[in-house]
Formats: sequence, C-alpha cells, structure tokens
Amino acid sequence: MSKLTFDESGMLFGPFESSQVFAVEKFIQSKCPLSRCVEFLLFQGDKAIFLEAKSSSPQNSKDLNEKYLPSIVEKLSDSLHLVASDSMKNLSESDPQLDSLKNRVWDKISICLYVVVKGAAKEDLGKLQDKFSAYIPLRKLRKIWSPKRTDWIKVINEVKARDMGLISDGNVDS
Repeated sequence: MSKLTFDESGMLFGPFESSQVFAVEKFIQSKCPLSRCVEFLLFQGDKAIFLEAKSSSPQNSKDLNEKYLPSIVEKLSDSLHLVASDSMKNLSESDPQLDSLKNRVWDKISICLYVVVKGAAKEDLGKLQDKFSAYIPLRKLRKIWSPKRTDWIKVINEVKARDMGLISDGNVDS
C-alpha cells in the first residue's frame, strides 16, 4: 500500500496509507475549480477527519469573524457536499482518486474537523477553540453532520498535530 504526504501551510502532514486518506483539495481543483475545500480527509477508526491547515492565527476578532471562520466553513461545507455527492454516486465511480471513499459505512463514521494552525501558541488554542465551537455556521454543520459529537472540532498547533500522529517527527520547523 502506498503512503501519501501533504505539504500544506508550511507543514508536512503524513505519511498516511493511501487507502485511509482522500486528497480533497487535489480532487476538487481538477473537477470543480470554483469550489473551496479542506486539505484532505483522513479516516482514523470510526472518525472521518476533515483537516484544514492554516499558516497563522487570525490577527484580530474582525479578521477571525469576517474572513477566517467564514473561509473554513465554506471549505468544510464544500468538502462535505463532495463526499455526500460521492456517497450518492453522483461522481464518477471509476475515478481512482475516489478509491479511499469506497465501501465506507457512513452511518458508523463520525465527522470531525481539525484545524491545524502553524505557530499558534499553546495558551491561545483554548480561546480559538472556543470561538470555533461558538460560531453559529459551524454549530449548524455539527448538528447536521455529527450531532452526537460535542468534540467534533479540534483547533491545534503543529506540535499537538505531531503528538497526534498527523505530522511526522522532523517535519515541523521548531
């Protein structure tokens, strides 16, 4: 089985087994360039983790509320639509880029969103997590896509991502 890595926002994610990851951004750029999406979708156990990488934290609350959060909601929403479309067989079943989505038992999978913010201070992550959790458009998506999970959003930095096995040792600038 081959392994995939993703170089996003100055961080190298992976390596992951190709059967456990869907390169959402690469797929969408070739099939539907007007859509925006998360970097990739990683299957870990009973979780489907939609991962968005950011090169920095928002500079102020206006930037957070007017650009940062709306952009992430749009990317997650477009990515969820893409996965749902594949599940309904609206996409080409012969496209090898979709292989990792095949034979998934979606009613047994929890949808999660991980936002990895490069360089975010550990002490700032809690406040950022709270802002994400309180943001109404994200709360609506949770109610639709992952109603049983209250911890469906994780806002982490690259150090925590490495601890969680999302970034390999040696892949992060310290």
